[in-house]
Amino acid sequence: MPIQNFRKYPGDERMKLYRNLGNSTREGMFLFGYLEYIDDNGKKARVRAPEQPYDLYIRDAVGNFQGMAPDKWPSNKTSNLMNGDHNSGWHFAKYPFYSDDDAHQMESDYTEIRLPEIIYSLAECKLRAGNKQEAAKLLNSVRKRNYPEENYRQVLYAPEGNAQLDEKEMLAEWGREFFAEGRRRIDLIRFGKFSSGSWWDKTPDANKNTEIFPIMRPILNSNPALVQNPGYNK
Repeated sequence: MPIQNFRKYPGDERMKLYRNLGNSTREGMFLFGYLEYIDDNGKKARVRAPEQPYDLYIRDAVGNFQGMAPDKWPSNKTSNLMNGDHNSGWHFAKYPFYSDDDAHQMESDYTEIRLPEIIYSLAECKLRAGNKQEAAKLLNSVRKRNYPEENYRQVLYAPEGNAQLDEKEMLAEWGREFFAEGRRRIDLIRFGKFSSGSWWDKTPDANKNTEIFPIMRPILNSNPALVQNPGYNK
């Protein structure tokens, strides 16, 4: 789920730099740019790369930037999983963990399921059944909290706004709302994009066998009647 999908609609509150405001409140969902903090001497400092002599400047890009200034780019423009450093790619802080005695009084656990997932599931059903307006209203009821009211006309789905809803947008909205919650794979499979889609360092697969996980070897060995799923070593 690339950051560009969040940039599609203006004013998204999730795009702010993450800050813990204390008393179980926070803003933003990402870490990017220079990350500043107050050190033990009361002075402003920046987070440095692990075991490297440079300050991190986290970018929405992948490459070997090392200690380059924010407006500089490496001569090697290769961007893939094998070519990057600690500056590569925004970090997310959606469900950070804090200890019980944290001074900012926040203990956050991972969410297994939440009400918007039920609402989005119903919206998808409505959309697939041809009731686009009802689907849009359901999605908007959740999406409103992510944008300032003055942007509603631009960001809400019609008829409450000017944004258009279709299956492609429904999949994108699943990705935005449930970013980093462990359901992107099954959403892509349901919309027929997991194997056939392409993005950044991913090309379409030759077949769809990876949509089903292989049976683990100890389980296969426990029962000779079991047959491995197609596409995996027997």
